[in-house]
Amino acid sequence: MANVLLIEDDDAQRFIASFALKKAGHQVREAADGPQGVTAARHERPEVIVCDVMMPGMTGYEVVAALRADTGLANVPVILLTAMSDRKHMRQGMTAGADDYLTKPYRPDELCEAINAVIARRQVQEDAFRSSISGLVESELEKQKESLGRQYESQLQREINARWTRSANESGDVHLDHACVLLADLLGGILPAPEAELASRLKQVQQTARDTLYLFGADYVLPYGSKLVAVFRGDEATLTTPVELRVLRAAVALSKSAPRLRSYTVAIHTGPVALVAVNDGLHGDLGHTLVPGECVSAASAMEEAAAANGWRIAASEAMLKAVDPHAAVGRRATTERGDPTVEITGLASA
Repeated sequence: MANVLLIEDDDAQRFIASFALKKAGHQVREAADGPQGVTAARHERPEVIVCDVMMPGMTGYEVVAALRADTGLANVPVILLTAMSDRKHMRQGMTAGADDYLTKPYRPDELCEAINAVIARRQVQEDAFRSSISGLVESELEKQKESLGRQYESQLQREINARWTRSANESGDVHLDHACVLLADLLGGILPAPEAELASRLKQVQQTARDTLYLFGADYVLPYGSKLVAVFRGDEATLTTPVELRVLRAAVALSKSAPRLRSYTVAIHTGPVALVAVNDGLHGDLGHTLVPGECVSAASAMEEAAAANGWRIAASEAMLKAVDPHAAVGRRATTERGDPTVEITGLASA
């Protein structure tokens, strides 16, 4: 049954039409003239409009024109009612944009049949339109998927190449007055398995996490006990993306790049970081090890708080302030050290 708006200036005609429609099970709202009808339609969009043609102040043709000019009402079916059976008036009504035309006097069942017909016809038109564009949408989505895949692979290759270049050129200790730290415990979520399979899973999870972190611009990814620490230089940026936002996106991306994990916990924080160069003169190895200073210790405490509270991602107040409003925020807690921390549930909707 339809929600019908009946626009009729004759009280008797309006009563008869309304009675017939309600008896057929339709919901009916009434308007005594054209301006009232247009206002009522804009206030609550009807499914069908039944409108008299000859009305003072605003004719039915003018009502149809006003409805078709309104983007919110342009596709509402309109049935015009008139005592004039001249084909000229019928053409005028259809040219104005009416969907059907009934001449007075009409039988109540004719009006109900006309309403059912215009609803069915409009439904067929909408189904045909959706069907015609569905193929185009699917084709465009597939093109976009391929384009994003190529961009991802290209960016990953650039980041990995840049990482190897930095590693080959760096020597000596590193002191960063402004850095962002991402500390991740990915091993706690590994599913139980035989020892040989578990080793393979650990290797896969670690490598996947490293690739993800380097993709988002991490300068260093180092072991921290059984966990991983990624360090992002605070004075660098990829294009126009702030380093804090890249760290947030990296934390969220870890959940999508490690499907074998039951759970993981990540903490993100910002502050000064120091790394010590480790040079093995005998074997020619050159690398860095992390100095567990205040920033890293705070991140570690936040990660433990996240694990205790069942969170996926924890952030410091300083980090949250830097990524607002891009982060979706959940609960708040305090670490055992007394540092306030905030749950990040994901990226905020655009």
